[in-house]
Amino acid sequence: MKKALKKRFIFFTMTAVSCLLLFIVITINGLNWVILERQSDLEMKILVDSNGRFQKMDFNRPPPFLRPLNMDRMRSSRFFIVLSDSDGNIKDVNTDQISSIDDETAQDYALEVRKTGRESGKMEGFKYFVKEIGTSRLTFFMDVSGQTESFLMVLFVSGVIAVLCWLILLIIVILLSDKVIRPVLIGMEKQKQFITNAGHEMKTPLAIIQSNNDTMALIHGENKYNVHIRTQTKRLNVLMSNLLILAKLDEEIPLLTELVNISELTSRLLSDYEDAAKSRNLGLHVCIESDVSLMINKDSFQQLLTILLDNAVKYTPDEGSIYLTLQKKGRHVQIIQENTCDPSLKTTDPERLFERFYRDDSARTQDIESSGYGIGLSAARAICEKFGGKLIAEYTSAESIRFIARF
Repeated sequence: MKKALKKRFIFFTMTAVSCLLLFIVITINGLNWVILERQSDLEMKILVDSNGRFQKMDFNRPPPFLRPLNMDRMRSSRFFIVLSDSDGNIKDVNTDQISSIDDETAQDYALEVRKTGRESGKMEGFKYFVKEIGTSRLTFFMDVSGQTESFLMVLFVSGVIAVLCWLILLIIVILLSDKVIRPVLIGMEKQKQFITNAGHEMKTPLAIIQSNNDTMALIHGENKYNVHIRTQTKRLNVLMSNLLILAKLDEEIPLLTELVNISELTSRLLSDYEDAAKSRNLGLHVCIESDVSLMINKDSFQQLLTILLDNAVKYTPDEGSIYLTLQKKGRHVQIIQENTCDPSLKTTDPERLFERFYRDDSARTQDIESSGYGIGLSAARAICEKFGGKLIAEYTSAESIRFIARF
């Protein structure tokens, strides 16, 4: 339990930290990209407004968060300009401000932009803009590879810092996890100890009450009071048994497992329920695959079957049907128990049936003497999970519910 709780604490804490760091990295780099884009747009605007002539450039005050531009910054920009006529014939090329592009390459870029039919955009590391001047056409190309390199550098640095922070926080969380979960573990341990002690202490008084009740019935004869006392004593015994099962399964002490022929064990256990089913005209339909074995604790598996069958017999309406199937399906072993149920039960989420002490409102009235305390299915799921299995519930129709235990 300690290891599982510690792992869960570390997992959820680091998930929250990861989301926070991811949000910070995305926000920083997103804002950085927006600022870089606006900066290059500002440079392109000044370049286009001046037709690429430095002496005509007008440096107005930039918008907030953008660095101010001056002649030195613009002279350090790398750009080239292609002049063409309305038919696309190249008239002039200016590549004085860039050394990586020759006149022939500049013409190819201009022709490619003309084919796209767009006035602005990006092309192979260059931002371009087309300006119409009478019948002539000026196509400006500005190198923005530096912008991309700057963005990638910030992205890399922020990513590295985020990873380092994540690792440092992981070490801190691991070191502090024992102190954080210790109060929770102490509370859970006290709760388990209380349940175990209370269960053992109540067994003796319940046994005495049951014995005295049977003796009174023999001396004075059976009456409705004896029947009620016997019924409620049995219910309390079942409750104590299930509580002790849950307390035992919550402990980290491993239970002894062995290869159990669950087909034979299930067949032997069914005989105890055949008479109870007949007394209420319940149809008990069984399909057990032969020689199915499972590595499990024998007593725990028997308790699992007992809980499922007890619930089926208790809550199946008179003249209803109970189906039990045990089969091997690929690498898994499945126990499927299905029974007729009250149609009003379908309004309940099947997952709620596994909550401890949960029962349907109609069962809370305790008009049905055989009703339980809503803890049996919790114990059944705990048994499955203890041995790496899974127990689920689902409605197959308006008047039928199915429990599937898969190992």
